[in-house]
Amino acid sequence: MNFREKEVTIQSKVALKGTLNIPENREEKAPAILIIPGTGKLDRNGKLNKKIDLRLYRQIAEFLSSLGFINLRYDKRGVAASEGDYLTTGLWDLVDDAQAAVQFLKNLPEVDPEKVIVLGHSEGSAIGSAVAVREELGGLILLAGAVERLNEALKRQRDIATEDIINAKGFQGRLLRLLGIQNKVEKQAQKYIEKVLNSSKDVIKVNQIKTNAKWMREHFTYNVREDLAKVTCPVLAITGARDIQANPDVLKELPSYVKGDAQFHVVENMGHSCKYISNTSTMFTAKKDIIAESKLPIHPELEKFLENWLQAHFVNISSEESVII
Repeated sequence: MNFREKEVTIQSKVALKGTLNIPENREEKAPAILIIPGTGKLDRNGKLNKKIDLRLYRQIAEFLSSLGFINLRYDKRGVAASEGDYLTTGLWDLVDDAQAAVQFLKNLPEVDPEKVIVLGHSEGSAIGSAVAVREELGGLILLAGAVERLNEALKRQRDIATEDIINAKGFQGRLLRLLGIQNKVEKQAQKYIEKVLNSSKDVIKVNQIKTNAKWMREHFTYNVREDLAKVTCPVLAITGARDIQANPDVLKELPSYVKGDAQFHVVENMGHSCKYISNTSTMFTAKKDIIAESKLPIHPELEKFLENWLQAHFVNISSEESVII
């Protein structure tokens, strides 16, 4: 399905720049999907810098447009074309911005305000879960980050890194183990976390590097499960079996929390980038793997689960054609 793409401004406490996709030949009010990006300085398309351009959010937007869904993606506060200071932006600032984006969609003449769906990736899953109890939504989609707190995800990542060091082959592995790095990962992390949590400033320096302490403190005190227990709209959660940043095992907890319809899927051979991968990344290969994955399309199984869920909840199938309602 053809669509028109246009630049828009979402007015939160700062002006956020976004891209709105509207499929052509739409006359009635239709559902719309907000795409919330993950952690870091990834822009609305999934680009971090010249070397790393995952393109994930643009790919998701174009896929949703091909299904006939209006969708919006945006640059987070302090990222790319949006206003604001990235280093002083906390979790609740990001939630406020996402809520403003939901309200932006609800106010569009083309959109049915009762059928606005939030799709969050990685940290966007936590942000989307928080928005879902503060704003009436038609649905919630959580990719690579559902039912998990930031401190839990970081601890799992450190455990995986420690195992990578223990199992590393060759000279590099022997050297790291000789230096006892596998025994220092958790100790150094706890020292870092303690310094951040005991601070009161938005930004502090850790090893001479500026750190967004406000963002981390707010994440560490936020219990996403408490918000999920208040969610009443339909929820879909998908994580890759090879994801080393988000834990696929916790998805089975989802139905015990949300009050509405809940579906979850673990996709084989999919990592955090939502692309097809044949091998699980390690701490030594992660950056190289991400660069390679940027050239790939979205995992076909992910597309299938998204399409089936959206059709089941937001599309009427007539004898002649599918009509989005």
